[in-house]
Amino acid sequence: MLFASNGVPLYQQLYEKLKNKITAGDWEEGDLIPPESKLMKMYGVGRETVRRAVLKLVNEGYVYRRRGKGTVVCRRRPEDSLEPFVSFSSELINRGVEPGTDLLEWDQRQPSPEVSSILGMEQGAEVLYFKRLRRANQIPVAVEESYLRPEEFGKLDPEKLSGSFYQYLVYDKGIKPGRISQEISSVNACEEIARLLDLKEKETVLLLTRIIETISGLPFFYVRFHFRGDIYSVKTELNLI
Repeated sequence: MLFASNGVPLYQQLYEKLKNKITAGDWEEGDLIPPESKLMKMYGVGRETVRRAVLKLVNEGYVYRRRGKGTVVCRRRPEDSLEPFVSFSSELINRGVEPGTDLLEWDQRQPSPEVSSILGMEQGAEVLYFKRLRRANQIPVAVEESYLRPEEFGKLDPEKLSGSFYQYLVYDKGIKPGRISQEISSVNACEEIARLLDLKEKETVLLLTRIIETISGLPFFYVRFHFRGDIYSVKTELNLI
């Protein structure tokens, strides 16, 4: 039951109750939370209270809205401050958008001299490689190419590449990133990138490159994103307080 007289806004009380159902496992990943009308009856509150509580859950990455379906519980909450900054899936969820991933390629290969240099590897040494098409509400918005040092990462499980790679890296593999550096520029889309993103060849796209180092300072993960600039913007917020 919610109490209007205890000094805590009703929407905040409802938010806490709904959040507890998620963190306690009563509502699991992929579950639809009850619709607005049912939540109103369950807790004896108005529609605006429900909407504000659910919006707070969306903004904090506990749930996302799926068009035509309802509000869906996310896989898990971000567990560190880097996740919303580094994880594409987490960023979309925090925007209230449903992320999606198509695995296009994965293998172990000799990279280009440029990638070898970025990762500080000897020429001829192999890397783990995968390419993914990233979607937002089913719309293709980015092509991602990732390169990993196998001696740092270990065996790559393709079954884990359909969701958040950051969660796979940090929570499943137990690898904590150290220094992260990235650069954003604009380039013309090649034929393949244009085809995957439903663009015209040589149309301008955003190129984001990111290098992640281990705690000891070894560069082990290099990733390139080609983003559709017409429907996606790179958003970064750092709280230094």
